[in-house]
Amino acid sequence: MLGSGPAWPIPRLGCDCAQCTSTDRRDTRSRPSILVDGTVLVDAGPDAYAQLRAAGAVPEVVLLTHAHHDHSLGLHELSKLRRLPLHCTREAETELRRIFPRLDFHVFHLTPGVPIDLGAGLSAQAFDVEHDPKARTVGFRFSDASGKAVVYIPDTVTPPVSKLARSADLLVLDGTTREKPMGGHMPMVQGIEAARRLRPAQTLFTHIGHRAGLHADIEEWLPEGFGVAYDGQELDV
Repeated sequence: MLGSGPAWPIPRLGCDCAQCTSTDRRDTRSRPSILVDGTVLVDAGPDAYAQLRAAGAVPEVVLLTHAHHDHSLGLHELSKLRRLPLHCTREAETELRRIFPRLDFHVFHLTPGVPIDLGAGLSAQAFDVEHDPKARTVGFRFSDASGKAVVYIPDTVTPPVSKLARSADLLVLDGTTREKPMGGHMPMVQGIEAARRLRPAQTLFTHIGHRAGLHADIEEWLPEGFGVAYDGQELDV
C-alpha cells in the first residue's frame, strides 16, 4: 500500500483535528496507490515519487484506474523510465493528453475482462465501476498462477457489480467516509454490506478521507474480517 489517503493528503496543512494531529504514523496518508509484486504500479498521484522512493521500488508497468489528478499527476515523475507500458481506458488517455501534451509512455487501452499479462504468472483484469460520470473509472482484479486474487477499487460511489470483484482473497475498497455519503465515493457502512455480498476472505478500506477518524478507532469500529489500509503497509496474499 503506497498510499491510502484521499485526493488531499492527511494531515491537512493548518488543520488541528484529531486525525491531522495524530502521532500514529498510520494516520499520515498520501494519495491512493498500490505496488503489486514490487513492479506493477497502480495509479500515480502527486505523491508517486516519494512513495516509490520510500518503498525502494522502480515500477516496470503502470495501470491507471482513472485520470483524476490524485491518481495521475505523478506520471510526470515516471515519464523518463524507458517509456513504461501504461494501461488505461481510452477516455483516460484523452484526459491525460490534455494534462501532458507529451505522454512519454507506451499506452495500451484497457478492455474490461481481458487479462493483461504482467509476467511471472501475474495477470490483471479491469472492470468498470461508477465514480464520476465525467471520468470513466475501473477497478482491477489481480490473479497469480496459484489462483490467489486481489481486487482493488479505490474510487466508487456504488457497490461493484462485476463478477471480477467477487470472491477475492483480498478486497481493497473505497472507504472515504464512515457513514455519510460523499460525492463520487461510497461510505464504509455501504462498503461493508457490498463486501459481504462479494465474499472476499478479507477487506481493507483505502482512500480514507479527512475526518473519517483515527486509524485505531476505525479498526475498532469495523466488524471482523475488515480493516483499514495504511501507507507503507505490506501484504502477503
